[in-house]
Amino acid sequence: MRKMKKVLSNGEEIEINVVEHVILRNFWEYYITDDHHNSDIVRAFVMGFENELGDISLSEIRPYAISRTKNLKEVAPAQGWKWAS
Repeated sequence: MRKMKKVLSNGEEIEINVVEHVILRNFWEYYITDDHHNSDIVRAFVMGFENELGDISLSEIRPYAISRTKNLKEVAPAQGWKWAS
């Protein structure tokens, strides 16, 4: 797990705990967090058409994944974010 943080325009800092990174065939990136509702529905920061934090279904994106790793030392943080550790 790595903490990813962002400083908002009002100076407030937010952090999310990232446990896995997934890239789909359309090159959308998913930063899976440690906030799981169950084994399929998880919270993720998604960099795609829009960048947003929300719930996703792993079973829905799995067929389109071209890269999936839990080794986050080799992954760049999301655009506009930094690794806290």
